[in-house]
Amino acid sequence: MHIVVLAWLFVTFTMALTMRPFAVGVAFFVFVGLGPVAILAVLAARRRRASMRVARVDHGDDRDAEADQ
Repeated sequence: MHIVVLAWLFVTFTMALTMRPFAVGVAFFVFVGLGPVAILAVLAARRRRASMRVARVDHGDDRDAEADQ
């Protein structure tokens, strides 16, 4: 997954370098390169946090059950 993100950023960066006005190239890189990568990173972090929360709740329930029995 990381190699795909790096390749995407490389391609969009090189495309942004070929754009004549500097501001257009920067805007292109931010909206087409960094924007989707940032959204992907936020979604992955949210999914990881949710799975850690579920694992922590499940583990806590097991400890309570063992102490009662």
